[in-house]
Amino acid sequence: MKTMLRSRNNRLYLLSVITDNLGSALMAFVLPLMVLDITKNGLHLSIISVIQTLPVLVLGLPVGAVIDKLDVKRVLIVSDLVRLISYLVLTSALAMNLPVKFMILIIYIVSLVVSITNAFNTVSEVTFVSFLVEKKDFAELNSLIYGIQYATNFILPIVGGVLYKFVSHSLLIAICSFFYLTSLLLEKEIQVKTVSNASNEFSTLKSAGKTVTADIKEGLSYTIKLPSVLYPLILTALVNIASANFDNDSLIVLRAQIGLSSESIGTISAIAAVSALIGTLIVNRLNERVGFNLLLPMLVFMAALFRVIFALNKNLLILTVAIAFISIIKSIINISIITNRQEHVEQKYLGRVTSIYKTVLIGVNSLGYLFGGLVAKKLGSRSGIGVSAFELLIIAVISVSLMIKTKQD
Repeated sequence: MKTMLRSRNNRLYLLSVITDNLGSALMAFVLPLMVLDITKNGLHLSIISVIQTLPVLVLGLPVGAVIDKLDVKRVLIVSDLVRLISYLVLTSALAMNLPVKFMILIIYIVSLVVSITNAFNTVSEVTFVSFLVEKKDFAELNSLIYGIQYATNFILPIVGGVLYKFVSHSLLIAICSFFYLTSLLLEKEIQVKTVSNASNEFSTLKSAGKTVTADIKEGLSYTIKLPSVLYPLILTALVNIASANFDNDSLIVLRAQIGLSSESIGTISAIAAVSALIGTLIVNRLNERVGFNLLLPMLVFMAALFRVIFALNKNLLILTVAIAFISIIKSIINISIITNRQEHVEQKYLGRVTSIYKTVLIGVNSLGYLFGGLVAKKLGSRSGIGVSAFELLIIAVISVSLMIKTKQD
């Protein structure tokens, strides 16, 4: 870690990651609570979740092909700028105390704009890492980045839970905007060449647009030919469909059914974040000792098990423990999948392959949110989590076969 922090670029980037995640963590905590309290309807949570994932499904593949030819640092800066402006618009709308139907419409629109931006930003973040450090240091930097993410997810829900009770919605969103502004300014200071071609940005973008179809096909062909990259993608897509709506379902259980306060929900969210942070600390050792091919099926099975525990219990302590372990598992899966991809994919294809992953994994979340939301509406949120657990058990069985085949190939 000390070696990683010797580089000024790495320090600046990690600081930008901190501020970016402070904004994202606060928004991730505030927005669902705000929507649930404003509308009194949990279905809006699933609708917003679908809105947040659909752009990735539509734009994911061309975005990767384009980003492979663009200055990824500039993409990160522009992404922060768009999110800054979007949340300032939302801040103004909240301050005006608009009627609920208009307010939810604005939230939908802002969520859509931000999610379109994130389609570019998330691919750029993964690609940017490959310009900062050598291949052997990918896992360490990924762990630091995810560690920061989960650390901020620990701090912000606690702070947010208190602020939510005493501070207006508009001011909370304004605070998020400030964090994105800070991230933008830090990214501008990073001195690293993050585009390999054309010095003219417009000509580069024009060139990328002309070749996007060919680049997408090349990226797809490359991915399909690598079982070590393709099979984990298939499995993780199935996992995402089955488990996507857990956060919404668990929030409804805690807020609407049990009646917890925002402070209590913030505390549970913080516990989940600490648990996810634990995942970042143990993931490398698990991959070394167990191996990725065996670890992934084990994690899917455990994810199913703890959802069963959550669905069958009403004791708050047991529910919190289940959420904590689910967060650990999710953290380990995320980092393992990213590191596996970075280790097996050449840098010149990394943007395209990453966009394929993002398109599939985030895109299929739309199906998960939609299906999960409908199941929860018909059967209840607890039953929805139970259905998810059953699906994950089936996927765990499938994953054993696929990962064995991956090892053989």
